[in-house]
Amino acid sequence: MSRFSPRDYLRHPADDSGRMRDSLFWQTILPEQKLGFQAYLYLTSAGKAGFNVVLWGEEKRPLLLELVNGEIPAGMDLDALSFEGLELRKTGFGEPARVSYRSERVELDFTFTGSHPPFSYHDNPDGLPAWFALNRYEQTGRIEGSIRTGGRTIDLSGMAHRDHSWGNRNWGVPQHWKWLCAYTPDGSRMINGWIWIARGELGCAGYVVRDGALTPIATIRQHGTYRDDMSQDTLRAEIVDTSGETCLLELQRFGLVKLPTKDKFGTLIQEAACTGSIDGAVAAGQYETHWQQAYLDHLVESGATR
Repeated sequence: MSRFSPRDYLRHPADDSGRMRDSLFWQTILPEQKLGFQAYLYLTSAGKAGFNVVLWGEEKRPLLLELVNGEIPAGMDLDALSFEGLELRKTGFGEPARVSYRSERVELDFTFTGSHPPFSYHDNPDGLPAWFALNRYEQTGRIEGSIRTGGRTIDLSGMAHRDHSWGNRNWGVPQHWKWLCAYTPDGSRMINGWIWIARGELGCAGYVVRDGALTPIATIRQHGTYRDDMSQDTLRAEIVDTSGETCLLELQRFGLVKLPTKDKFGTLIQEAACTGSIDGAVAAGQYETHWQQAYLDHLVESGATR
């Protein structure tokens, strides 16, 4: 039974909480060029909205970090959205989406096409915590397009990932999370994983795709290494899916971008662009961590980063 309605690719109306929020995310990692790319849009039922485009590599500062904030009218939906230079066209649930963005610094245009049906974290044994979203879909696929900035044009062509989340995100509940996606160049292996610690409990979610067959994740046994500022460096994850099969994912960061949320909890999101392997096959991926800044500061100041 599907966890989604036919209209879940669109904007979600206000609910009793008064805090309905949609967020949409697209990414790809270009290991040959040592670049990571992501675009992120959020909009609330009350009309508040924001959009960012990030292109980063091995340098300390990202090649591009474009941030736009404003309002989107209640009557404008995700099948034909126009916002401060951003144009979004979504043609149906799980169908291709086209995204373009123009500003003084960047020209962006791409199409994302999923390689499998959208997946809900409600289909994992640990489910989807209410503090994270009402529902959410994750989907690995292919991206085709380009981004032009600083006199440089970069082809966005290859494996990629997207998600769409709706509900109320309570940033203060999780103590830590790791979110990741990874894929082989030919798409024969794809992984989406999420590990969270909240209210003293540990959970995980995501899927493994092997040769077109998608299976939910049951458990993730992982070990990460960190640099002196507690930014993520490597990850080794033994992933067991609900069929009992085990998959080994290894990631090595080559680029990092830090994205403070500027909320009252001091939440810090860090995105690592990575090379790696899935069951020994060459892969690339993105490895995100969520921390509260005060805790990170304590680890660094007390010398407890290793």
